[in-house]
Amino acid sequence: MISVVDGTGKEITSAGDTDVRFPLRSTSKPFQLLPYLLDGLHRTHPRGAEELAADLAVMMSSHGGEPMHTARVAAILEASGLTAESLQCGAHWPYHPGTRNALLRAGRTPTALHSNCSGKHTGMLAVCKYRGWSLAGYTNPEHPIQRRIHDIVSSLSCEISTPLPMSIDGCSLPTYWVSTRGLARMYAVLAYPATAALVENRETGALLEILFAAGTKHPEMIGGTDRFDTRMMQGFTGRLFAKSGAAGMYAMSVAPCASFPSGIGIAFKIEDGDFDNRVRPVVACEILRQLGVTLPDPAVMAALANATIRNVRDLETGEYRSVFQLS
Repeated sequence: MISVVDGTGKEITSAGDTDVRFPLRSTSKPFQLLPYLLDGLHRTHPRGAEELAADLAVMMSSHGGEPMHTARVAAILEASGLTAESLQCGAHWPYHPGTRNALLRAGRTPTALHSNCSGKHTGMLAVCKYRGWSLAGYTNPEHPIQRRIHDIVSSLSCEISTPLPMSIDGCSLPTYWVSTRGLARMYAVLAYPATAALVENRETGALLEILFAAGTKHPEMIGGTDRFDTRMMQGFTGRLFAKSGAAGMYAMSVAPCASFPSGIGIAFKIEDGDFDNRVRPVVACEILRQLGVTLPDPAVMAALANATIRNVRDLETGEYRSVFQLS
């Protein structure tokens, strides 16, 4: 299922049934950070204006657990008067092979800081500490921080349902179910915030601009070394925000341009889950190609698509090909 929505909220092209709902997984991370901005914590950011954009980027990331990520998350926690012991995201081995191997050689095990979701959890904890809310129960769906996030997702997706369907994500937080069209709407207003719905009876345009700018300025924080999200944003140099989610979810925001004066939001779901993360680059690049949103050098786009299949002897055995056509 693929949906492309312009900045006015209109679906301009699609493939498949874009009304079917799926758990947003990590594609929701930019919007899970909005309470941090709504409460004005960015204006009194404890690490100063120079660090703000990179800190916001890592707080909406699915990072690879590299030292640049874990050190930044630890610094945000410390500056906010928090510790890593408060993180309830769990621990897993870093996605970044070099970092994982370094831990193994040193005989160390990963901590919660290495979790790809540690930044997101840190942002939520900072809001809870500021508000005087329970830190111990912040992952509970009925906790005030999660109720706020539910309402933000509902408003910006224009799927006003009380409550939205919900699952528990891999990092123990609620993940809400939204259609691919609704997710595309969310990413459209990330690129063109002038049309965003009110959140908590407030305009959020300036805050969405901050999030888009932070992610596109620091793509290395959103994913990491050799990660597709990071490479895609580096290639488009500030014109595109990209965010992956588990089980085949993906979303992109394209800034206003000649072809799309109000920008576009793109969302798709790969039904088999794409658990080796090989298909979504092919699909993402093909969607952009069909929309005419491309890089000047076709070879760069081909490299981003990473379509070649190789076996354990590094022999080329096939390739992934897209077969869909946007309506």
